[in-house]
Amino acid sequence: MTDILQNLYQEYKNAISNNYTAIAQFESAFRLVSYVIAGRFEDSTILSELLYSASNLLILFNDAIIKKASGILPKVSASQERLQSLVTILEYVGVFIEITAQRLYGDIGKWVAITVLQIAKSVCRFLLFVKHEVGIQAVPPLSPIDREAILKEAVAQKQNQPTLEDEPALQQTSSAKNGSVPSVTFTLKRSGKYMRSLTAAPPMKLRDWKLPEPPLCTTKTLRENHKPTKLSRSQAWGECLYIFKPLIHLTSLYLCGISSFKPLLLSSGLDVTSLYLIGESRDLNKQEQAELRRRSLMLVMYLLRSPLYDCYTKKKLLGLLRGLANTVPGISIILVPLMEYLPVWQKIYFYTWST
Repeated sequence: MTDILQNLYQEYKNAISNNYTAIAQFESAFRLVSYVIAGRFEDSTILSELLYSASNLLILFNDAIIKKASGILPKVSASQERLQSLVTILEYVGVFIEITAQRLYGDIGKWVAITVLQIAKSVCRFLLFVKHEVGIQAVPPLSPIDREAILKEAVAQKQNQPTLEDEPALQQTSSAKNGSVPSVTFTLKRSGKYMRSLTAAPPMKLRDWKLPEPPLCTTKTLRENHKPTKLSRSQAWGECLYIFKPLIHLTSLYLCGISSFKPLLLSSGLDVTSLYLIGESRDLNKQEQAELRRRSLMLVMYLLRSPLYDCYTKKKLLGLLRGLANTVPGISIILVPLMEYLPVWQKIYFYTWST
């Protein structure tokens, strides 16, 4: 029996590596079903979140197979990998656990589940930050990978072919031998923009103003993007504030009540203070810069969080959606279900407050 399971697992791993495009389409279709059935019938919310969580876990599992098979991404310790996987899984199943606990045990069960999940996530994130020095942590810590780039890079290495990092040097050598103008490009350090060198530009008559295709990914780029940046003292304090913000917010909700504006003001103040302490992101890697941009954009979510939403945003937002549905042809197919599901979505803690 064990041998059969091992053979099936090996065949599944081979299928993931050889048919990653088809697998990605299946994962997308699986997630799309969760969107379609939301709010369609009784208990559809639970079923929708179950399918959505399952699709995310499937992506996480398949990505782990590809990362392990490729050997491209930097290896981390087993304890760090377990902690990152645990936090990612909790992020994916948080909504499902919350609404299931509320359905089974009422509001008390809901808040107990929320508190336990947030404590678990904060403790794991703090251990990752202190023990493993992971720097600024993304939400979730293990985001979906670029499977195509990683698999192509792995194949190039196995076949002992020159990787994309070596191509500029090879092009220059070949061009020098042929006496032609080398085609050299470079990437701007701050913006990441892909550009052609002026010295390597072809004659005016032959220019088509098109850049060569930028490399999908290289081993060096992958490793640099996953290497944590060593934070300064103020940046470390800013990240700690962000890690423990959910627990501080829950405590303020318990002390001040759900309808009070104090928890919202406290949480928003912690978010702004955290971003201020971390400061500019020039020295951070691209993943960390993307996470800071996400945190900045998430400040807009405060408009959808109670009690601000109940007192101010709700009436204006629903009025805007109704106006669009009545004036723009065809858009009501999307906006009407959205307006019907919005009250359910807004009351779920992990949708509006988890991050």
